[in-house]
Amino acid sequence: MRIWKRPPIVAVLFAVAVVALAGCTQREAPGFDPNSSAKFTEAVAPFGLVYQSSSYDSDNDQTTFMYQLQNTTAPGTTPSGGILGVFTTVLVELPPCAPAPSAVNPPDGAQIYTNANGIYGVEWGVGYDDNPNLIYTITFPGDITTGTVRSMVSTGGQRFISNVSGPCEGDYVIDGYVFTDADQSGNKGGTELGISDVTVTLTGVETTATTLTDSDGHYTFSVGAGEYTVSVDAATTNNTDYNESLYQDWEQTNAQSRAVIVGPNSTGNDFGWEPDVAGIIARLDAGDITTNGKSYKWWRKEFYRVINGNANTAYTAAELLAFIHEIEDTALLDEYDFTPGNELQEVYDILNNHFFGDDDDGNSILLNTKNDQGNHDAYAFLVRELLTFELNHVSGRGFDDEQLRAILINWGEGLLKVYAPGDAFNANGGPQGSAINEPQRLLTSPLEDGGTIFKKGNGSTGGGGTGG
Repeated sequence: MRIWKRPPIVAVLFAVAVVALAGCTQREAPGFDPNSSAKFTEAVAPFGLVYQSSSYDSDNDQTTFMYQLQNTTAPGTTPSGGILGVFTTVLVELPPCAPAPSAVNPPDGAQIYTNANGIYGVEWGVGYDDNPNLIYTITFPGDITTGTVRSMVSTGGQRFISNVSGPCEGDYVIDGYVFTDADQSGNKGGTELGISDVTVTLTGVETTATTLTDSDGHYTFSVGAGEYTVSVDAATTNNTDYNESLYQDWEQTNAQSRAVIVGPNSTGNDFGWEPDVAGIIARLDAGDITTNGKSYKWWRKEFYRVINGNANTAYTAAELLAFIHEIEDTALLDEYDFTPGNELQEVYDILNNHFFGDDDDGNSILLNTKNDQGNHDAYAFLVRELLTFELNHVSGRGFDDEQLRAILINWGEGLLKVYAPGDAFNANGGPQGSAINEPQRLLTSPLEDGGTIFKKGNGSTGGGGTGG
């Protein structure tokens, strides 16, 4: 396999603007979603760089990839000037297996470099006058295979990363997820959510490459046949990735470096993590992490007053409903799907530790957190504290480390799905250890530990007042 060594930026010249090519063979876009996002970890992207097509010009032996910046809230439409931020940029990744581009369009303002998010690619500043249709193309020499690359749109102080079709000469794929491992198996389940912005390193005989996990925690490399190592390293050269924080606040549930052989594809190379609950609590106690979260008692009183029409509240009924609907829209849990028109009461019932409905198997959940009465239900304890934590999150409260609290929410929801009352997994005794490699440390009481860490992030539970 030929590995293209990235040339110095000054050596890349774009003398030819790409135009419609005669004698081209049009290729259909692969059927993957370019706008997927992890729950809580990314804002919903209002704009996306959408793959349009790739075409091979046999007369000139070159392949052109075309993209359009679209308003994803209205698919197929072009954003009008004034909606995008002044400093909007778009970027398409150039993976190590692709050749050097021969041309880009529009040529003005384009640059090839590694951006602050660790993505090496072609970046444009969005210019409305020079590019009214917001179309961007990259041309490569030769008949280039279509693979998967990342795109990034930066606008309004936010950045949105997604997977799109792009160039690659590699014949095979290595991929997997970096994820919150709720069942501690080492393998990603359908309800275990990913961790974004983690650098994954690929090492082969002839090349070393890195990529960042996308909003779903997914990563991919396109490579030739051979033997490689993929790893999640504790220290990287990327100052904006999550690796150092991952190793500080999380524990591995499987090996974080492994050998893979491709030819055929090697998929499912997943890296599982669970929170270091004791370590996070120690950092909270030491003041390394701060929280302005409110306790379940504070939120319970807030909902009680709003339900009963008391004007002395921090939020209106409409504001509380907006918080609830934001949680509903992203939650995995049936317990957080509320009855229209009765949402406030049902949230209050959870916060008030009352019976709050039937599970899928018809079993009721009753919570009383006083252990001396013998009625402590670890599952319902976590339901209450996680809901409180999510109310804090959507209202802008909680840990000052927003990414940590967002990933913890993903993990907590995965826990509740894994340990749902009556679930076969729970009935069979819970986690059995990693399928790939024995974990370094497994939480012995995940539901209790989950409830404990979320309760800690929800601040003092004493008194039920505004200080709680």
